[in-house]
Amino acid sequence: MKNASFSIKIFLCFCVVISFSVFAPCLYFLHSMEQESVDMTRREAFREVAFLQACLMEAATDGGSPHQAPFPAWLKDFYASGTHRVTLIGADGAVLYDSAADIAALENHRYHEEVALAFSQGESTSIRYSASLGASFVYVARHVAIPRSPVSIIRVAAPLERVERHAADRSRALLAGAAAALAAAVCFAAFMSMRFRRSLRSMIASVEHLASQGPRSGRMSRHALPGDEFTPLAEAVNSMARRMDAQLSHILAQKAQLDAVLDSIAEGVLVVDRAGCIRSVNATLIRLFPQAAHAVGRQPVEVVPCAALQKGMEALRNGTPERPAPFSMDTPSGRKLQVLICPIAEESNLLMAVAVFHDITELSALMDMRRDFVANVSHELRTPLTAIMGYAESLRRYVAEPRGLHFLDVIDRNSQYMATMVRDLLQLSSIENGAAPMTVAPIPASMIVRGGMDLCRTSAEERRLEFSEELAGGEVSVRGNAEYLTRVMRNLLENACRYAPEGSRIAVSVTPDAAAGMAVFRVADSGPGIPPELRQRVFERFFRVEKHRGGQISTGLGLAICKHIVERHGGAIAIEDGPGCAVRFTVPLA
Repeated sequence: MKNASFSIKIFLCFCVVISFSVFAPCLYFLHSMEQESVDMTRREAFREVAFLQACLMEAATDGGSPHQAPFPAWLKDFYASGTHRVTLIGADGAVLYDSAADIAALENHRYHEEVALAFSQGESTSIRYSASLGASFVYVARHVAIPRSPVSIIRVAAPLERVERHAADRSRALLAGAAAALAAAVCFAAFMSMRFRRSLRSMIASVEHLASQGPRSGRMSRHALPGDEFTPLAEAVNSMARRMDAQLSHILAQKAQLDAVLDSIAEGVLVVDRAGCIRSVNATLIRLFPQAAHAVGRQPVEVVPCAALQKGMEALRNGTPERPAPFSMDTPSGRKLQVLICPIAEESNLLMAVAVFHDITELSALMDMRRDFVANVSHELRTPLTAIMGYAESLRRYVAEPRGLHFLDVIDRNSQYMATMVRDLLQLSSIENGAAPMTVAPIPASMIVRGGMDLCRTSAEERRLEFSEELAGGEVSVRGNAEYLTRVMRNLLENACRYAPEGSRIAVSVTPDAAAGMAVFRVADSGPGIPPELRQRVFERFFRVEKHRGGQISTGLGLAICKHIVERHGGAIAIEDGPGCAVRFTVPLA
């Protein structure tokens, strides 16, 4: 019953209701009819008692002696062959006459139910089985007082055989009619149930058609509904179908536009669902990886053999990061790609992820050419610069005129500036190319801070600047290269000494961040600061903001060198918001 269909459940409910509606009135009617027949028999028996009482009174008033028979002879003959049993009982309960049995064989009836009640209440009745006659009777008894007669109780027993036979005949006829009515009602219920089932199937087919591909031409017809109550449902389903058609057309148009856009862009695009399977790719990705032509439903690593890509996808499934991390990879054909994975999430649930493959082969080649060119030019410039600086210094011994000395100062100052720029360019090139050795080992953070301050002490004293050192939580140990990290600290302190107001304080602090596994270095001064719109560009090579910070001259390479050194250590560097200028960089904790 639990897993039965809805139409079968309705049919069974109909059967139960019809059965109860048919048989309950039948049973009640049979019971009422049987009770009415018994009452009718009881009334007839009381009329018999009244008749007998009248006959006995008439016989007593006709002058009969007290010793004559308690029952007239003509009544004996009348009841000898009758269906009713007549019993006359004396005051002591002894049977004086019985029309159906020998009184000698009968026991005292004083304590029979109807007799005892008749003595106490005047008359009584009962229905019980007679052991002497072997049948059920309706007994009625009345206490009488007849002059010159020993009769105290007149009892008449009417047999129930005729009542039972009549009730049985009626019951058979009534039950036959009830069975016929039940059969007709069950057939009608089955017909209605099947019709309702067909209507439900039509409704289900109409709803299922909404989910099928292609135009949803099918609508739920009112003629197929089981009743008017389902009309609002049909109208709602038909309205939903129309809206779905419009929405599907809109979605298909948007999908066509999106596919056209994706196929027209130069970057390869790979879309992955929350289960980690590929949903779609564009034409550019297929050109980069021909095996991606049949990639839908497969894992990314099956199409793009890159462990970093699969690792990034798994990281998204385990927990969506706030910022996707780009990485580089090489294709089997020798192309160099930069990959950016972007999550598409709804609240805290990851819906999809998009991996964008940007071909940076030409750009990487140009960057290599640029680095090589800068390194070569810088190296070639060192020789003539050294000669210029040497000859300028030598000329000072032969020039005594103030105007000539001024020209030599200009030559010396600019040659020193160019020498510094060449040195920084060579240093930056070696760091970018990875040519500079960078051995990483645990070192105290205080060594980096104090090493940088010692190198900048002279510059600070010239402008009466004071260094303040703060190591939060005591000594902190980091993993890095002492020489390069000290160079980062020196460059930051040199910038602070160059732009901080005279007589001010430069604060240097180190704070461990156990949650991120990093040590945070911070150098802050109270100088003019850097405008917010320029804080990302100051780490570009040759970018200078002297016009915003007091006109000091620099090569524009110091912060670029700092950025590359920090990133090679696995950290990050940035300009903080707030008054003055505060630069922070991170290094992994040891």
